[in-house]
Amino acid sequence: MPRSPIHSHRLGIALLDGEKFEYDKALVPEPPTIHLSQDIDRLCKEWESSNLLCVGGRGIPVKHWGEFYKRGKGVKNTAWDALRVEWGNWKFIVEERQRYPDTASFWCAFSDGNGKRFSYQQILNCIADQRISAAARDANDARTFFGGDLDNPLAEGAFRYTKGGKSYLSSKDDAVAKKWRELLATRPDISSGSSSRVLPAAQPSSQ
Repeated sequence: MPRSPIHSHRLGIALLDGEKFEYDKALVPEPPTIHLSQDIDRLCKEWESSNLLCVGGRGIPVKHWGEFYKRGKGVKNTAWDALRVEWGNWKFIVEERQRYPDTASFWCAFSDGNGKRFSYQQILNCIADQRISAAARDANDARTFFGGDLDNPLAEGAFRYTKGGKSYLSSKDDAVAKKWRELLATRPDISSGSSSRVLPAAQPSSQ
């Protein structure tokens, strides 16, 4: 049976894995009140395929809930405000789980010496600590490669950002690490020599 046309002022469009999904904003229900933090394995499944939220007769994976509730979507923004932080933590954990080949490998990494699984908060803390360490390591690699000068011409301004119309050089480890990873992924001339090539440190000019 064909769907009834949706009036333009009530028409919403969500992007679901590259597919444009049209829906009636007036018929979007409140976000589910379930706390998936109590079951990590279920969270990882519901993230990709779920019927906890149904819009227009279609089950919406948890990863796409923001498409219907975030500000600018025009649907129950206050409801998303209450869910946003928790959803962000779910995303944090699912992305970490996806780095492992299977569930067993993930839990092996997030269990204590007796095989007891870490709690939800312990997992979040571990992931945060790991990312801080990884950012520090990658930022150090970038600084070492460019001889301590992230404004080196070879970087082509990759570590610069603009704020208030002014250009600044990134200094925080997480920002430097992010740009460094982008360079390694997009600049073969840098990635091919990142393990062996170190540019000389910039020397102060003599007056």
